[in-house]
Amino acid sequence: MKGFISTFFACIVICLIATFFFASFLDNIWAIIVFIAFLLAVLITVFLNQESRIEELEKKMEKLLNNELD
Repeated sequence: MKGFISTFFACIVICLIATFFFASFLDNIWAIIVFIAFLLAVLITVFLNQESRIEELEKKMEKLLNNELD
């Protein structure tokens, strides 16, 4: 959860910077910023968790292959 919150705040900062450039096109700026930042944070967190799971699987496969060769 700690990683998600830090990712969420980083996404808010990125959205604020993007809003600075495109503010004239938006009506309710804060709601859109928080919504887009939340979606970005969820996607980033999912990809980071997926990456760690893949690394764990690679380590297990290497261990199994080394045991099989011995």
